[in-house]
Amino acid sequence: GERVYEFSEFLVKVLKVEEVKCTYSGRVTYHHACHLLRELGIEDEPLRLLKSVQGLQYVEMQKADQCCGFGGAFSIRYPEISQAIVDDKIAQIKQSEADTVVTNDTGCIMNLSSRINRLGERIKVLHLAELLAGIE
Repeated sequence: GERVYEFSEFLVKVLKVEEVKCTYSGRVTYHHACHLLRELGIEDEPLRLLKSVQGLQYVEMQKADQCCGFGGAFSIRYPEISQAIVDDKIAQIKQSEADTVVTNDTGCIMNLSSRINRLGERIKVLHLAELLAGIE
């Protein structure tokens, strides 16, 4: 377990990458995935990488650390509660006026992107690795 790292943690703490050589044109906010923030204590690393991307305008959303409502089986057992939580998260994203939301969790990506699509919003949802690799 000591040799296993989360993506952004590995880049910043192990490889000592502080600045990435990539560009992204857009207004970006970041969603702190629950397990990254609460279980692994990873908060700063993704933001440091994002803020070093050329052309990217970083905007912090309110309640950036609030759950997106996925929680694995939680979203299946309690769909109405899950939807209310994700709707609140999307409202925070919209209020930030970001055109892209980035997170490091595939469950959050699925939950956010599927609800955003159902609502007809034009907000991209990307994993940090996708943004850094130039994949949109």
